This record gives sequence, structure tokens and C-alpha cells, in this order.
Amino acid sequence: MEPLCIPQKNTQTLHIDSDYTFRTGDTLYFTVKNKPDNDQTDADAVVTKQWAYGTDCNYDNEGYLALPLSETDTDIDFGEYVFDIKLVNSEVATTIIFGQLNILPVSTLRA
Repeated sequence: MEPLCIPQKNTQTLHIDSDYTFRTGDTLYFTVKNKPDNDQTDADAVVTKQWAYGTDCNYDNEGYLALPLSETDTDIDFGEYVFDIKLVNSEVATTIIFGQLNILPVSTLRA
């Protein structure tokens, strides 16, 4: 799997293709860490983000689940990280995507 690459301090929308049909009540958790660990609290995460389907995220015009990230969500040091996105609802708690995240250095950091 190719790494997910995001320029530092930039807005980004993650587009997720899944066989699962997302519905109201689904929560998605995005966690970024320097390296995998077994900490149940995710205290070492450098990014924690969550979306509620139907409120914070929806399907885009092409049928992908669109998960928006803000400039502050990507305001971490450039480098290599690990990430995952976990789907949680009353029936499941499953990781739907995971891999390497590269935060890319950019020249313009002011907003």
C-alpha cells in the first residue's frame, strides 16, 4: 500500500472506498502516531480526529466517504507516521484502513 501523503498545515479530504454503507450513528476515528503501540488510551497520538457520519462527513458525488481534515489537524512536524481509521457503531468496532502517513514539508506555513 502506498503511503498517505499530506502537506504540513494543509486542509485535506480523505476519500474512503468501502463495501460498507455508512449510516447515521457511525463514528469514525482517525489516529496518527509516531509508531504503533498497545496503549488503549492513545495518549501518544499526535493526531486524534473523529467524525460522525451525516454530521461531520458524508458521501461525495463519486460515492466515496469524504473525511475532511483541517489545517490544524495536519499541523504536526513533517515526517513519517502510522495511521488508521476505525469505524465504531453499536454493532462493530473495526479498522477500515491503516498504513503509513507522510506529512510533507512545505515552504509556506503561515496562514
